[in-house]
Amino acid sequence: MNTTPTLRDYATSTPRLRLRRRRRSPRPRIRRTVSVAPGLAVAFLVLVGAAPAAAQDYDVLIVNGRVLDGSGNPFFYADVGIRGNEIVALGQLDGSTATRVLDAGGQYVTPGFIGLHEHIEGGLGPGILDGYNRVPNYTLQGFTTAVINADGFPGIWPLSVQRDSLEALGHALNLVPMVGHGQVRELAMGTEPDEVMRHATGDELERMRALVRQGMEDGAFGMSTGLEYTPMRYSSEREVQELAKEVAPYGGFFMAHMRSQGRYSKWLLPTHMDHPMQRHVTWLDAIVELLDVAKAAGVPVMIDHIHPKGPREWGVSKATTQMLDKAWEEGHQVYLNMHSYDGYSAYVTLVPRWALIRGEVPGQSAADDFPPVDYTGMLDNLQARLRDSDTRERIRVDSEYEIIRQGGAENLIIVDFTDPAHIGKSLAEVAEERGESVFDTVIWLQMNGLDQPGGVLWMAKAVGMVDIEEWMTQDYTAVALDRMADTGDRSSPSTHPGQYGTSGRLLREFVFERGTITLPHAIRSMTGLSAQILGLRDRGRIAVGQKADIVVFDPETVRSDATYLDPYVFQKGMTWVLVNGRFVVDGGEATDALPGVVLERQREGRAERPVG
Repeated sequence: MNTTPTLRDYATSTPRLRLRRRRRSPRPRIRRTVSVAPGLAVAFLVLVGAAPAAAQDYDVLIVNGRVLDGSGNPFFYADVGIRGNEIVALGQLDGSTATRVLDAGGQYVTPGFIGLHEHIEGGLGPGILDGYNRVPNYTLQGFTTAVINADGFPGIWPLSVQRDSLEALGHALNLVPMVGHGQVRELAMGTEPDEVMRHATGDELERMRALVRQGMEDGAFGMSTGLEYTPMRYSSEREVQELAKEVAPYGGFFMAHMRSQGRYSKWLLPTHMDHPMQRHVTWLDAIVELLDVAKAAGVPVMIDHIHPKGPREWGVSKATTQMLDKAWEEGHQVYLNMHSYDGYSAYVTLVPRWALIRGEVPGQSAADDFPPVDYTGMLDNLQARLRDSDTRERIRVDSEYEIIRQGGAENLIIVDFTDPAHIGKSLAEVAEERGESVFDTVIWLQMNGLDQPGGVLWMAKAVGMVDIEEWMTQDYTAVALDRMADTGDRSSPSTHPGQYGTSGRLLREFVFERGTITLPHAIRSMTGLSAQILGLRDRGRIAVGQKADIVVFDPETVRSDATYLDPYVFQKGMTWVLVNGRFVVDGGEATDALPGVVLERQREGRAERPVG
């Protein structure tokens, strides 16, 4: 029962404010033991209608809130007392005093959200600052912790230097560093095409093992990889497994961008399979590879931002969850993270890159410029190739495959082009307006578009809702933004709406509107489950002894209005967000506070052999 005055009845910032409540009938206190992380249980009092606790002083006191503690259980009513950076009391705290009292009546009190695959370390780094260490696009979504160095690219080596610089800099979020597969591969093998476009030798693998151990000694939580990216795409499955084994003694985990997100890996096209390193890897091949890592290394494995691309793949989630369920039954921890958007903004190139360069390069990627290529005379090169009927047909085959892989002509939306009149239109709409085939329109857009491969910045709605909802409901699926630090300065047309609204979309659309998942399930996916994946015992729950990473949000107003064409819209509904007991969001507004820390591992290492 809410008998406390509303926020409008008193100033919550008044020092030493004393609560006055109508006395309730005393009830016995109930002691319960609640699991806050695997292998850890702490006893704390859940006071439901209990007699008031002895008055105590707190730095922050949150009253009248519906507490969703991150376990996946339904909410309970309780007050939360915070002293310093820790939750020190939970229950009916009538008569207590606090420097700051927050009336959360009608709102939910949850642990701070944890983003499991993020790219904010570049924006946080010295020399790129200008306020990016405040990351309001994250804090206004309720995120208090972020995993950095995703996709195998830490950028700064050794990791001790990165840690020291981030600590000296200050930042709003707690950060979880990873050692990057791509970085250690380049340190051991080099960066030139002839150095990395091959499998590692035995000696090189040993050097990589030593570097992974060094990264773990410097505080990494595990290893990240991006198996569709250079130089990791040239690795063997054995290399990946052997490096993953090195994090096990440290209690680490392994996170991976899959080697393929569809029929072909992103660097491949149907007409280009002639290089010895361009091996054909399907979606299910990529899933099996990561299941094998979990079995061989005996460490938790997390599959990053899972989303099969293109209608040919829609529905593959059913087979995938069956495989993951079986892995769990066999004793292997394989998690997923996802951001729940069906589209993404990217420099998709519907005209194959090989058709634009001066001369084809063996092993050239369809998705990036490795190995290096020469685009001099790009449009002239394309016109010359189109005049040859056989070559034109190969261009058409590759182009039409890529159109389907990116969602189909109806789901490719123009977000940047030389003619603003076309922005917001689909490829299919432009083709219809021009009265020509989709392929001919792709060529026209390249010839008349931006000075870059493809000529267009697309928003590709390539992910099937059937897959989004299938994975979202699984107990082992957590949340990632897969985004960068941002201040709302509209600096890039390729910004994704998830950079500003991932949690708001999850809560508003998939909980409150579609009913795909329950609210306790959604909160657990961003808090308790995420902490379990990272091996954090003191975050991810609302409980006595947990760090005070806390979100208070209004279920009536929480939402994201960011869209693919207008992504720079800060999320609404997060009333207060605390990181280590300090406000990074206060009254719905981002603050300048920088209370985040680079976290340290808490999970113990495993010396025993993996299961299976």
